[in-house]
Amino acid sequence: MDIYNPKTIESHWRKFWLEKRIYQPDLTKGKKPFGKTQGKPYYNLMMFPYPSAEGLHVGNMYAFTGADVHGRFKRMQGFDVFQPIGLDGFGIHSENYAIKVGRHPKEHAKISEKHFYEQLHMIGNGFAWDQKLETYDPDYYRWTQWLFVQMYKHGLAYRKKAMVNWCPSCKTVLSDEQVEGGVCERCKTPTTRKETEQWFFKITAYADQLLNNIPKLNWPKKITIAQQNWIGKTKGLNISFKIEGSDAKIVVWTKFWETVFGVTFLVVAPEHQIVASLLSSKSKTQSPKLEEIRNYVGKALKKTEQKRKAGEKDKTGVFTGIYAINPVNGQKIPVWISDYVLTDVGTGAVMGVPSHDLRDFDFAKKYDLEIKQVVAYSDQDIDVKVKNGQMAYEGEGVLVNSGEFKGLSAWGVGKQKMADWMIKKKSAKWKTTYHLRDWLISRQRYWGPPIPMIFCEKCGWQPVPEDQLPVLLPDIKDFQPKGDGKSPLQRAPKEWLETVCPKCGGKAKRETDVSDTFLDSAWYFLKYPSIGLNSKLETRNSKQFSKSKLVNSKHFGFRNSDLELPWNPEITRRWLPVNAYIGGAEHAVLHLLYARFVWMCFKDWGYLSSIESDEPFPFLFSHGLIIKDGAKMSKSRGNVVNPDEYISRYGADALRMYLMFLGSYDQGGDFRNTGMAGMYRFLERVWRMFQKQVQSSKKNTEQYNNRLNVILHKTIKKVTEDVAKFKYNTAIAALMEFMNAYEEKTPDGKEKTLSTDDAGKLIKLMAPFTPYLAEEIWHNLYPDSLESIHTSLWPEYDPKMLEGEQVEIPVQINGKTRAVISVNPPVAKSQPEMVKIVMEDQRTLQYLRTKKIVKIIFVANKIINLIVS
Repeated sequence: MDIYNPKTIESHWRKFWLEKRIYQPDLTKGKKPFGKTQGKPYYNLMMFPYPSAEGLHVGNMYAFTGADVHGRFKRMQGFDVFQPIGLDGFGIHSENYAIKVGRHPKEHAKISEKHFYEQLHMIGNGFAWDQKLETYDPDYYRWTQWLFVQMYKHGLAYRKKAMVNWCPSCKTVLSDEQVEGGVCERCKTPTTRKETEQWFFKITAYADQLLNNIPKLNWPKKITIAQQNWIGKTKGLNISFKIEGSDAKIVVWTKFWETVFGVTFLVVAPEHQIVASLLSSKSKTQSPKLEEIRNYVGKALKKTEQKRKAGEKDKTGVFTGIYAINPVNGQKIPVWISDYVLTDVGTGAVMGVPSHDLRDFDFAKKYDLEIKQVVAYSDQDIDVKVKNGQMAYEGEGVLVNSGEFKGLSAWGVGKQKMADWMIKKKSAKWKTTYHLRDWLISRQRYWGPPIPMIFCEKCGWQPVPEDQLPVLLPDIKDFQPKGDGKSPLQRAPKEWLETVCPKCGGKAKRETDVSDTFLDSAWYFLKYPSIGLNSKLETRNSKQFSKSKLVNSKHFGFRNSDLELPWNPEITRRWLPVNAYIGGAEHAVLHLLYARFVWMCFKDWGYLSSIESDEPFPFLFSHGLIIKDGAKMSKSRGNVVNPDEYISRYGADALRMYLMFLGSYDQGGDFRNTGMAGMYRFLERVWRMFQKQVQSSKKNTEQYNNRLNVILHKTIKKVTEDVAKFKYNTAIAALMEFMNAYEEKTPDGKEKTLSTDDAGKLIKLMAPFTPYLAEEIWHNLYPDSLESIHTSLWPEYDPKMLEGEQVEIPVQINGKTRAVISVNPPVAKSQPEMVKIVMEDQRTLQYLRTKKIVKIIFVANKIINLIVS
């Protein structure tokens, strides 16, 4: 009997799959791939991986394997599965690692690309390798720049001076979505705020559509909730407070306007325009506290957003020396500055209602400000404490000290009537606000697509003409950011920096910022199906490429009337949207939001007019996280698992099987070395089982044990249902249970076996998890087959085999037990049925061939005894 040798098996079948193009679908519906029937297109996609370090760790393998299991399952169900792969290789992650190891990003990209693809080949994933792409390929980022130009032409890209997030470690600006709790989402360094000119995409123009489409999405609830919260649509009032002795006003947005009679002070952010006006030398409003204000604001602006938010617990502030007038009662109230108020939240100003807001209560107590109750509560204990200024309470109650609204419900009719009244007085306006901010696109780094814009002193900003794309990233040695807010591309050669204005032909300069790496990944899924398909399709000449370069490009442009697109419209119509998108929940408000936005733009521009779906990813599955020894994998903990070592020792199938068995795929699990060894032993058992099966199948194709056949059909049902729901761990558990049942000897001490057909069904169930092992066993069972197991059809269970519990009936010949047969309960009650089964069973037939049955003793559900002579 051959010994299980993963290395030999895996190298052989990996070569076979590539040569026979097993996983390469016919994207154009032409010649059918080897061994395939043309099925319904199914686009199965794992989220874009970025190669930032030495290679894929086991957590990456976990994500990729789970997606591949799904793709293999759908392929065996008859779908024409398209599962492409590429690398999101531009961006801060890759550049920072290149700096760390002392390489130029271009050099490191070649090294990491080679290793990543080697690893992905080893793990056995069924990728369509003809359609791979890398974002740093000029043939690809040509179209990323084209997308930027389209945004600009459609009025969705603009440049402005704004307060932005700055990461002092990454030395670049960050979008709001890339800041988590005041720290950089990549390096976890606290971010600061600075004012600078940047490029933005107007994603806020699509806020309502992004929000309204969420109910259409078959996504995990935690991700849809995250997107809803991030978009953050809220209806409220903008209330105007006039500055005493001035025509200036402070506008406060609030959704708690029912407490406006209780406003006893206003607080503005240090960046607020009223503060800038106070500190201006031209200011008409003079304050005796200017020096104190200037010092406070200077310190506040140096704080990170995280520290400013943390400051809510121990609030600081400074009185401006000016007063505002409460529009509902004419009361004069002081205006304060505090760094816990953020300029990009609401209007950058908040109204202080210390009786009914805990934050305002603490601030008022610290600075001895008036506390005025305007909502009374049915709970007398609470009401007395609020009235006496001992506590703040935010619950529902009845309005008091609120003019004509006294006695009305604070959250009901009183609230509505007060809003109508303020609007009629023109002291307030309805205002719907969003947490979502426009997408900050500029990055002051080197490793990314140069933003395709040109500045002319005469004409202003102009987009690079489309026939001059791509704007190639120049080779510069001094590529590292200096932390001064200037892009490394400002140090590019003069011949790159200086150009001509596309509008007037005069002297001009290129934009030196590069675009956010999330722009590269916001549209890549649209490009995959059209890669390399250049037959009968045109591409425009580029002034930066020779004609031969374009002809050999795998990222062709495609004509659609007078418009050139990055994709073939007909192929895109056939394969998009993505059928199954699989990735991590950490991208809930980053990649997933941006990709939806870009898709909506393309739809509105008519570039995807043949596709009905409003969304690029109607179905999303969010996988869990792999930890090691109870902690998240990180180099600092020394618990990062290199999958190469385990593949070398145990084989890719054992690693795949173990990763999928660790826990529910949407939850993740704890990787342990002992578990890997145990899974390898299980595969050795499977190997031995099928080695015996091959030997026995040469002698017969009959089923020796009916109970085992029933268990097989139960296993088929269980595995099919669980794999369809991504419950891979319980599917594998069912396979293990079957193996245990198979290895148990019969009551009469004999080994069990399967027919060749049933053995084929069993190994098909394992094929998505162990593709190499399954292929080897398949061809051992069917040595004359030219078909890959991965293009064969998924087995179906027989419902009749699942009807009721099996009954074990001992079969005796002349009083001696010769077999125990498992049958369905109805059969166990029927003497004719039982006699028929006994006469066909190989274990009893040998005792009956030359004998004559003279008597049958049958007890329903108990025993059958044949008396022969």
